[in-house]
Amino acid sequence: MRRPDQRQEGRNTTSLTAWLPVLAAMAVMVTGCLSTFLVLQLDEFRPQVGDIVAFRPGSEDADMWQMKVPATVVAAGAPSGTCSLDPNVIATNGGSLIVEARQETPALSYQVHWSGMRTDTAHDCGTHAELVVSRTDLQRLANAAGGFGVGDKGVVR
Repeated sequence: MRRPDQRQEGRNTTSLTAWLPVLAAMAVMVTGCLSTFLVLQLDEFRPQVGDIVAFRPGSEDADMWQMKVPATVVAAGAPSGTCSLDPNVIATNGGSLIVEARQETPALSYQVHWSGMRTDTAHDCGTHAELVVSRTDLQRLANAAGGFGVGDKGVVR
């Protein structure tokens, strides 16, 4: 019988030990991503009809947001054009978005009513409009405004 090579066994143990922190980190990342995905799928955490995103006038100095959210203008129940929502422009004079309806298909999106002075310097939506925005974009706008609601930023229904 041949004796197992002691050096070979030591290499296998060392290489497994070296990979343990990497495998543990990957397990934590996968668990975190999956948990976040599942929580976001819960209806309780989605914007609800009646929620408000309010931008206070003159609040543009707090944080500069480097984003423009695309929106579809809806007239008589059908898409009639596009415009952009820039939180920095909206915060200059203030404005608000009220969630009026949720559309499940073809992708989760929300019909919102915009009211305010301007939404963008180039592709303005006007002083008031019915718009459709994706769930992700609505959440991004709410984050830029400090959350859903007015005042203490609680959810207003």
